[in-house]
Amino acid sequence: MSTLTALTGSTFRLSSFQLKLIGILLMVFDHIHQFFPNDVPIWFTWIGRIVAPIFLFASAEGYYYTRSKWKYMLHLYLGYVLMGIISMIIQRQLPSEHVLINNIFGTLFLAVLYMFVIDWFINSIKARKYVQMGAAIIAFILPIVLSQVAMQFLTSSAIGNPVLFNLFMYGNLLIPVPTLVEGGYVFIILGVLFHLLRYKRSWQVLALVAVSVFIAWMSHFELLAEFQWMMVFAAIPIALYNGTKGRNMKYLFYVFYPAHIYFLYVLAYLLEK
Repeated sequence: MSTLTALTGSTFRLSSFQLKLIGILLMVFDHIHQFFPNDVPIWFTWIGRIVAPIFLFASAEGYYYTRSKWKYMLHLYLGYVLMGIISMIIQRQLPSEHVLINNIFGTLFLAVLYMFVIDWFINSIKARKYVQMGAAIIAFILPIVLSQVAMQFLTSSAIGNPVLFNLFMYGNLLIPVPTLVEGGYVFIILGVLFHLLRYKRSWQVLALVAVSVFIAWMSHFELLAEFQWMMVFAAIPIALYNGTKGRNMKYLFYVFYPAHIYFLYVLAYLLEK
């Protein structure tokens, strides 16, 4: 029985497919406001705050059920790389005041990667395979080290060197690091918590609430100025999840996510002319 059902007595449930549809719909609202901020009310992006937790939750479920965890991670990684390359090309061909910074694939990839690494480490301990344990620790630390290197570069004078800057930008197209993906460490940790707590739906909801409160605290509780904390309302659809897959439209998100962003970018570009 889900947390929400225990509280309300409702028998309404959502499959994974229906969860993703909710996320996709609200994602469109969010990005419409992103590209047309002067013409679209702010509440479009408020309701869009619940999208990231929904897809982090869905990714944790997808990771658990997938037959090939390596292939699952590869799909997310390729989504990150291809979207980065296409975004760079579009911005060069159609320069605009808008910046194509959207690429949630990097966040989802790192979250799933850490799910895999943590499972790898736990299984190595149980099997007393110390070499694998050490490899898992290195895999855990490496993205963090790369993040620190990236931040050091961005805060150093080397950023003014066009050759080094281009190398950094191309490197970032191929290697997502926690500090530079959407949501950063906070979203990655939330995704991992969804995985570690998957047998305790109430604990998953509490993890989301705790992370949302942390975000509000980091913004000094300026709740209308910094409204990422509103992702706490993703607790409602997550609590209603029934544990089933629903319709099998495996690649819907992979295609729709970049397609609608590029459509809105091009539309905004044309309207600027």
